[in-house]
Amino acid sequence: MFSWLLKLLGIEDDKPVAKKAVVVEATVASPPINESKEAIDTINQVANTIIEPEPEPELPLAEVFPALKANYIKVLSEAGFASKEAINKASDKELLGLKGIGKATLKILRS
Repeated sequence: MFSWLLKLLGIEDDKPVAKKAVVVEATVASPPINESKEAIDTINQVANTIIEPEPEPELPLAEVFPALKANYIKVLSEAGFASKEAINKASDKELLGLKGIGKATLKILRS
């Protein structure tokens, strides 16, 4: 019936048409094993890094203990107690042994 069309297309009526199979190969690019291992090692190192917070800047004793007079702050600083942490580590006996530091001043330092 459509023999003229089949002849035009180069297909003969009597012969079955063979279908060609098309094979498509796909490849997935993956990084070399060494790079992957290095990347994993780097990630593990970063994950195991402990991030410590930056220490807060120390305030001058005059700001930490506003009730203290300047002469007491001078005595404490000259004795090596330049921070609240140093004062907290010191014993009461050490602080009371400083010139001019009495029980009232010690109470302020311990508050």
